[in-house]
Amino acid sequence: MPRTDHDPGPAAPAPSSRGTATLADVARAAGVSLATASFVLSGRGASRSAGSAATKEKVRAAAAELGYVPNRHAQAMRTGRGGGIVMALGTLDDPWGVQLTAKVRDVALRHDLSTLVLADERWFEYLVGASADAAFITSIDFVEQGPQRVRRLAASTQTGIVAFSAEMEPEDFDVVASTPISAIGRAYAQLRARHDRVHLLAPDLSRRVGGTLAHPRTRAFLDAARGHGDGPAEQLVHIVPDGSHETFVAGLAWLSGPDRPEAVLCFTGYQAVALQVAAERVGLRVPDDLEFLSIGDIPASTEFFGPISYYGVDDVFARLSAIIVDRAVDRESRPGALHTFDWEFFPGTTTRETDGER
Repeated sequence: MPRTDHDPGPAAPAPSSRGTATLADVARAAGVSLATASFVLSGRGASRSAGSAATKEKVRAAAAELGYVPNRHAQAMRTGRGGGIVMALGTLDDPWGVQLTAKVRDVALRHDLSTLVLADERWFEYLVGASADAAFITSIDFVEQGPQRVRRLAASTQTGIVAFSAEMEPEDFDVVASTPISAIGRAYAQLRARHDRVHLLAPDLSRRVGGTLAHPRTRAFLDAARGHGDGPAEQLVHIVPDGSHETFVAGLAWLSGPDRPEAVLCFTGYQAVALQVAAERVGLRVPDDLEFLSIGDIPASTEFFGPISYYGVDDVFARLSAIIVDRAVDRESRPGALHTFDWEFFPGTTTRETDGER
C-alpha cells in the first residue's frame, strides 16, 4: 500500500548491539552476502567475487553510512591481505620517491588499497610483522644483507614484494632492474667534452656500508673520470650533508667559493633541484657559467627555474606504479617477473644544446 507522511518505510538494519558496525551489518544493509562485502572492503574489489560496479558502490555506501571501520589485523588473518601497499623509500627528501608514491596512491585507491611510506631503512623489521598486500623496496643493494632479507620476507610473509635492485633475480617476488651505471658514463663524457673538470655532487652516505665512495653511482663516476685520465678522481667528488635544504646551503658555499665548479653531475634529482636554486641565488648563468644534470628523473612540479637536464627512464612513475599495484592485487600462485628499465637522456635548460640533441 502507498506510504503516508507518518509511514517511515522499512527501517535500515541497525548496527550490532555492541555499538560498532560489523561486516555483517554492512552486508545486511547493502543486501549482499557476507563474502561479497568482505571482498569489496578487504582490498579485493577488483575480484569477480566482489560483484558488479553497482554492487560495490552499494557496499561502500552502506559501510560509510554505518561508520564501518575494518579490523585490519583480523582481516589479514582471514584473507592474507592487509589492505595496503608499503613504499620503503628510505627518505622523503627525494622528489622521485614522493612523485612515485603519489602515482601509486592514485592507482591503489581504485582497488581500495591504502599507501604507507617508510622513510627509514628498517623495512625488513617492519615488514616481518606487517600485513601488507605489497611492498616496494628501494635500498636493497645498499644495506647489509639486503638480498638475503628480501628472500626471507618472501618466504615468511604473505606480502607481495617488488624489489628495486640491480643485483637480484626474480624468485617469488618481482625485480625492477634499473641501473644508471652506463648512463653515468655517458653523462660524464657529455660534460667532459665541454669542460676540463667534471664534478659529482653527492650526499653523505656514511650511515650506509662503505659510505658515499662505495656507492655504485659514485664508483661509476670514478671509473668514468679515470677513463678520461682525470684525477685524482676522488677529489672530483663533492660530498655534502644529505637532504634538500642541506644540499642548498652547501651548494651556496660551493658556488660562491674559489673552487666553483663549471660542470656537475648530481647524484640524484633533489640535489639537482637544490643546486639549481643555489645557482640562481648566487647569480650564476645556467648553463653558461654552470652546466649540470641529474642522474635520476625529476618531477616537473619540483623545478623552479626551468626543466633540469637528466638521465632517467621514460614514463617511469606510471610504469612502476602499475607493477607495484598489480603485485598487490594479483598474488595468487604468481611467479616473480623481471622488469628492465633502460635509461636515456632528457635535455633541459641546465645543459648546452649539442648537435645530437637538436
